[in-house]
Amino acid sequence: MGILTGVLATGAHLGAGGRVPDLGVVVLLVALLSWVAYAFAGRRHGPFVLFCLVAGGQLAMHGSLAYLAWESHSEHAGTPGGGLLMTAAHAAATLVAVTVLACAEHVLFALTALIAAVLPRRLTPRPATAPLRLHVPLAVKHPAREALLRDVLSRRGPPVSFA
Repeated sequence: MGILTGVLATGAHLGAGGRVPDLGVVVLLVALLSWVAYAFAGRRHGPFVLFCLVAGGQLAMHGSLAYLAWESHSEHAGTPGGGLLMTAAHAAATLVAVTVLACAEHVLFALTALIAAVLPRRLTPRPATAPLRLHVPLAVKHPAREALLRDVLSRRGPPVSFA
């Protein structure tokens, strides 16, 4: 959702005569928008909630792009069609993104329900069939040295006769 919204917002902003900052800044903004959109993943939302989320993302991207490109809204008014062209471009990008996301959400959840209906489910854990075996040393030849070397990953070193 974040990548689609960010890319369409940048394209709409650029297509309507707005300026865009460096590519690295745009990628960072799209990544930030994707990170925020990740919080809404995994649940079915419906078209209205998707519309609100995408419209908020479009508004945030427009404001960020205009601010970071040192562009004022009075400059949009000076372009042919004024700020109406920018608003129409962002609205069209919002509608395209919501349509794509709503269709993808419908297909994804239908496919998930179909797969869940076919796969067997185990609601209880498997019973233990054998007792748990633990290796417990019965006697330690040198307990102090064993205590010191217990947490060492490797006991590789000189032979004991040289130490």
